Amino acid sequence: MPSPVSDNPSGPYWSATPTISAHGHLVSGSGFLPDHSVAIRITWAGEDISDYLTYMTDGDGYLHCELPNSATGTVYIAATDHRRDPGGACGRLWSNTYTLVVADS
Repeated sequence: MPSPVSDNPSGPYWSATPTISAHGHLVSGSGFLPDHSVAIRITWAGEDISDYLTYMTDGDGYLHCELPNSATGTVYIAATDHRRDPGGACGRLWSNTYTLVVADS
């Protein structure tokens, strides 16, 4: 479990990069700021437009959320709790990008 240096997203970093995985429409993750807003970026294969959804982590920095039913086909998902990272996309620290293949219902 990472130990926080600060729970301020504009302040110092935590000791670990957040990670996510998914199965079907369920996304799980760890290493986020506790009790904090997290943005999930969803990008569909072959498209250069992303959708962003907001979820909350629990008191231990774990993320458990369900993607909307419209997230079908091959999608790429990543998450951020808005911590700064000068080398990251949009200057933010992002989780790994997880490739998810969901069959149409």
